[in-house]
Amino acid sequence: METPHRADDDRRAWGWLLGVLALALPGVFFFRATFSRDVFLAGDTLRVFYPIRAYWASRVSQGQFPDWFPFDGFGQSFTAIFISGAFHPTTLLHLLLPLGTAVKVTMMLSFTLAFLGTTALLRELRVSRAGALFGALTFTFSGYLVCITNNPTYLLSATALPVALWGVLRFIREQTPGRLATGGLLLALVAFAGDAQAFAVVQALGVLLACVEPLRASETWPRRVGACLLLVVTGGLLAAPQLLPAAGLVSSGEPGARSVVEAQRFSLHPLRLAELWVGPFLTDAQGMRGIPEAVVRKLVYVGGFTRAWVDSLYVGTPAFVLALAGVGSSWRRGRSWVLVAAWVLLLLLALGQALPVYGWVYQVLPLWRPFRYPEKLGPFLVLGLAVAAGWGWRQCLSPGGNARAVIIAGGSVAAVCGAIALGESLGGLWTHGWVLPHWPDIPAPALEGLSHNVVRMASTAAVLALLCALVAWRPRLAAGLVVVQGVALFLENGPLYQVSPAEILETPPPFAQQVLASVPPGEPVRVMTRVKSYGAPRLQGYDYKDRLSLAQTAALAPDTPVFWGIESAGGYLPGESLRVRKLKGDLERWFGVLAPRLSTPFSLARTEELSGGLPPRAQVAAEDPLFGLTLLTHPDAPPRIHLARPECVPSVEEALLRMSAPELPRREVAVIECAEPLPVAEGSGTGHVTVNRVTPEHLEVKVEAAAPAVLVVNDALQPGWSATLDGASVPILPANVAVRAVEVPAGEHLVVMRYRTPGLVPGLWVGALTLCALATAMVLARRRAHRITSS
Repeated sequence: METPHRADDDRRAWGWLLGVLALALPGVFFFRATFSRDVFLAGDTLRVFYPIRAYWASRVSQGQFPDWFPFDGFGQSFTAIFISGAFHPTTLLHLLLPLGTAVKVTMMLSFTLAFLGTTALLRELRVSRAGALFGALTFTFSGYLVCITNNPTYLLSATALPVALWGVLRFIREQTPGRLATGGLLLALVAFAGDAQAFAVVQALGVLLACVEPLRASETWPRRVGACLLLVVTGGLLAAPQLLPAAGLVSSGEPGARSVVEAQRFSLHPLRLAELWVGPFLTDAQGMRGIPEAVVRKLVYVGGFTRAWVDSLYVGTPAFVLALAGVGSSWRRGRSWVLVAAWVLLLLLALGQALPVYGWVYQVLPLWRPFRYPEKLGPFLVLGLAVAAGWGWRQCLSPGGNARAVIIAGGSVAAVCGAIALGESLGGLWTHGWVLPHWPDIPAPALEGLSHNVVRMASTAAVLALLCALVAWRPRLAAGLVVVQGVALFLENGPLYQVSPAEILETPPPFAQQVLASVPPGEPVRVMTRVKSYGAPRLQGYDYKDRLSLAQTAALAPDTPVFWGIESAGGYLPGESLRVRKLKGDLERWFGVLAPRLSTPFSLARTEELSGGLPPRAQVAAEDPLFGLTLLTHPDAPPRIHLARPECVPSVEEALLRMSAPELPRREVAVIECAEPLPVAEGSGTGHVTVNRVTPEHLEVKVEAAAPAVLVVNDALQPGWSATLDGASVPILPANVAVRAVEVPAGEHLVVMRYRTPGLVPGLWVGALTLCALATAMVLARRRAHRITSS
């Protein structure tokens, strides 16, 4: 019999082993990042995550909280856009480390959290230690998580899912204030990561877990339901600093998906489901480090984009075999089939445009409509398989387990994969049966590469499945499957993550220097780019995605100009003003006429696209022959803040018609939406302004107006802005559809504009009060327990 002392030593040794593995394995798996200066830079890591984190760090390091983000789409609320992740704890790393290093450490810690969280969840489900490690490897280094390093916002939320569900399960099993606080904080962590959809789905899965968890002897269903609702509400209250501002943005605009068609972009193609157990057979792991655009367009295109959300879904053939065995060995348990049904529903939603299910949910559930990109549900699918694999280990590979289920599952998967490999190698089953009918003019190297991928990966999967079946005959060797699983994931998914030289992030492109030299230091300047696709010229020492990143920074693509202190007239983040979007209906007119009219003195275009002529009154400022880009200057662009003569219209529709007319109002005129005509006299719109930009959220303007006029601020009109004139509150008027204006009488005046994120202060109060209530409940519960023990 094991003594308590020995059991404590055993638990301590397990804890040390788990901690070492959780820290070491991500470093080894991502060795190309760990042992070099290279940084994660692909996709929205460059265009969203770095700019947001850089801006947050620059403001907080000055003792300021960033309410307003002026660098995207004429400005938008920073905390209201969910993906800002303004309250995620990893933001603190940016106060201590350089930008690239901080993001690298953030990535590594997220995989550590995924490993620990999955292990804890499986141990809570009473899976053995070896089985828990197997499941943790499966989720942590799955293709989805490895490839979503191109978008850390969604990586942070995905890697927090297992630990959040662990917190839910622990509270349901023992409802104490401490476990309530832990579960609520872990749920809130998913929200703070920046993915509203993941937060909603994990809450729903928490409710489902509570419903299928057996009742304790002294527990009733009303109490279970009440506990479940309490946990969900607690998670929402703790996440209130993020949720309430985001709710305000949803109510005043259209963030996220604006139609069911837009919502289903980045749908999962059914063909890619084979990646789960075969491997990423569509990828070019050496050149593209992902699925080439041509392959997406010809074979797995589902509308909207010609690139994949992630380049791999591979969870490892051993994990897939054990998941099948676990489900098969539990077919008589109603609890298992409820969870399987939930997984299937998520799969149907992830398939998006391939099935009508997503459209039905979009129409029936209004709260689902802001969400988009069905493939974002991938981490739930992968986590479901990882948990099922751990469960299969418990049911089948533990002493007395149903080893026959693993033998059947392994043999079946091996037979299918072997048939695929044999059929392709002998008769071109894959290439002639699918590829050529969908892509008749495919280049020979691409066809050969796809064929080679299928033969190699299907053969490897068959061998791995047979190995699982053989191990089932000798369960004592099962621990070796943990190593086999790790090696399989490393070999197939390891080549697909992208790291790039840090110099791409640190070196200003030539156009940035020229733009900054045009304005006094510290004065904002805005650039518009109409470059839609980014060429990748061959540069020695840079692979394809490195060159793509260089092309994006060279074109000052939103929101890369943040690094150099340049604002973007293009909107890339979801909180862009609806009024700005209205003006973008005609992109050619927006680029050549409207954006310059709203104080955008520079624009970029492909040189070849300007062969037919320049936009009206534009001039060539510089050319970049390497990337084929031209920088244009618009000398007629008015100052960012200026006095104007008001031209009143009754509605936004009338203002839009006026701004859409062939001839715009004169430069000194602003189209103002006003209920009553504003006073106009000779000299209106003339005078002098002196601007003091205290912070992006606080603007002070001294006005010397020769006659009644309006002070126009060519920044986005959004809820949350307020204005005073000589200390008295005055309304902010919509100007030129999209920007702000204040009526000013003749003479000298002081106009002050301030921005406060709607819902932020109440959200902070709600979150703080909830924390205080939980702390009080924990103290009271501890005192009560102490009194009971003492008596």
